[in-house]
Amino acid sequence: MFKQKSYKRKTIIIAILLVFISYIILSCVMPSKVYAAQTTENYSSSKISKYPGYQALIDNIKSKHPNWKIKILYTGLDWNQVIKNETTASHGRNLVYYTQSGAWVCSTCGNKEYDTGKWRCASEAAVSYYMDPRNWINDDYIFQFESLTFDSSTQNLAGVEKIMNAAAWARGSTITYTKTDGTTGKINKSYSKVVFEAAQEAGISPYHLASRLVLEQGKNSTPGATARGTYSGYVGYYNFCNVNAWGSGTAAVMQNAMSYAKDKGWSDPEASIKGGAKFIAKSYINVGQSTLYLQKYDVDNSDGKLYYHQYMGNVEAAATECKSVKSSYQSLGMLDNSFTFVIPVYENMPDTVCASPDSTSIVTQNVEVTGTNVQVRNAASLIGTVVTKLNTGDKVLRIECAASQVDGYYWDKIVLPNGAKAYIARNFIKQVADITNCNISAVANTSVNLRNGPGTNGTTVITTLISGQAVTIIEKDVYNGLNDFNWVRVKCSNGTQGYIASQYLTEMGEATTTTTTNNSNYKIATIKCDEGSSVRVRSEATTNSSVVTSCKKGTTVTVMKENVATANGYTWDKIVTSEGLEGYVANQYLDKGTTSNTSTGSTTAAGSGDVNGNGGLDASDYVLVKNHIMGKTTLSASQVKVGDMNGNGGLDASDYVLIKKKIMN
Repeated sequence: MFKQKSYKRKTIIIAILLVFISYIILSCVMPSKVYAAQTTENYSSSKISKYPGYQALIDNIKSKHPNWKIKILYTGLDWNQVIKNETTASHGRNLVYYTQSGAWVCSTCGNKEYDTGKWRCASEAAVSYYMDPRNWINDDYIFQFESLTFDSSTQNLAGVEKIMNAAAWARGSTITYTKTDGTTGKINKSYSKVVFEAAQEAGISPYHLASRLVLEQGKNSTPGATARGTYSGYVGYYNFCNVNAWGSGTAAVMQNAMSYAKDKGWSDPEASIKGGAKFIAKSYINVGQSTLYLQKYDVDNSDGKLYYHQYMGNVEAAATECKSVKSSYQSLGMLDNSFTFVIPVYENMPDTVCASPDSTSIVTQNVEVTGTNVQVRNAASLIGTVVTKLNTGDKVLRIECAASQVDGYYWDKIVLPNGAKAYIARNFIKQVADITNCNISAVANTSVNLRNGPGTNGTTVITTLISGQAVTIIEKDVYNGLNDFNWVRVKCSNGTQGYIASQYLTEMGEATTTTTTNNSNYKIATIKCDEGSSVRVRSEATTNSSVVTSCKKGTTVTVMKENVATANGYTWDKIVTSEGLEGYVANQYLDKGTTSNTSTGSTTAAGSGDVNGNGGLDASDYVLVKNHIMGKTTLSASQVKVGDMNGNGGLDASDYVLIKKKIMN
């Protein structure tokens, strides 16, 4: 379904500009900045060989279909940042149907309802699977990369009829419909003829338009509610392409869709289909979204924007639609015709293809055994070999919850004290509170996988942390030496937990304020602004660039590089949010030691750091602060005030490192 919320937002912003022009120029300019240098080039095996897994797949396709033309869209985008922007940056941007569960569903949103209420937020694993082009460069799914401009050499009315005849409502040589006065009207054309004419006029693929109509309106004897012309309050109006069909709940979706149709004067099916075709051309195909894949995932920056302008929330939309297109071509004997495909590639893609999730729930939880001589097996069934036995009160780490029973039991995957992975029947365990032994602020010093358990064997990657992304270490020195690494348990800002090899983290609580690793300088800072407001993180160091995300007052970020540019009256720092999004912030909104009140210009003085009250700063001051932060000791209110180096009203890791830096000059 088309989401037109962004267009309404633009209208509001234009109105605000007329009144608050000076303020808006600094903080609310709509996206217009190109993100990265992108090129679309003819397939070159020597160039594509730098991207893992592509060459063999494309060469195989070309050998089967020598008439097909392959082009490569070099997006210039970092794969991990793409996935973060498609998930963390905007929960609900990608959705899975409510029947999906386990690893398909975003752990942050859980069962939160989206759209009509039957959709759930897709997990990073689900988005990665569908966005990885390498999963779809095959005979069945490659048509999601087909160029969708009109091509008379490959597209004709007979092909449209093949597609439209799949829907019972679209058959026949004429179209009968309800007029706005409630009477019956007739169009002396078939739906297929209308679709072909609409596509030709708009300059888009009629097969694409036909497939989209069948997907949007279904295959029953009557089309969906937006295309019947009988919806209460909007009799005689039609929205076959479901333009502007968005909202929370069915009523809101219908209201927005039908109101749009009435505003556009779509008072018969032909007007609706042709109007929808022009909308698709203007809003998608002609602005760099000329394939099904690019309409679902806005990673072409031809319009100066990324991610926000996406045709549907359904994460599998491109893969679903392209199958019907391929089927139509096949039934017409057209598969050996000349087609052009545009396949995107990303920087820093994983060496292996992103796998499909399953219904198993990926977790990181402590559980306690509730039985005597409970058998732990090496496989999820009664025929698995017993590797050990546990008793009441024994505590272990659970990393997977089974979705179905085997031999009458749900077999959950656990980690034994020696790091070995095994299975235990859920009947004999119960979840307990997290077992932790530390509380240390840290940042990832490179892009690194966060796993649901310690070790690279038998564990699952939950997400990828970006260099500079902040976490809290809550357990260490428990699983050392697994796969030649020492593993620590961490908690992310959204509550997600997992394990990382310790060498890929820099502990900010036990280092100087500035830690240099992999040529990056890490500094912890907090966002400062008026209470209730937020600061925009930009894609480039200018107010003319797109907004990546917004951070509220007090949000912790990692400063990667200071004073990277001066533009629009600001000096900009490059930062990474705790969700792993990279961007730029005007550094006057970053608190690196004092807290400014942006509305009055006043400054709250920071503490002196002399917690022990001996008249100067020494090692015992930062030890006292560190122990207070970790919960080992409790400082008095007056000591907390003295140790509050950043002036934010409490003690945290940045106070500790500021004291240590001051001692070390």
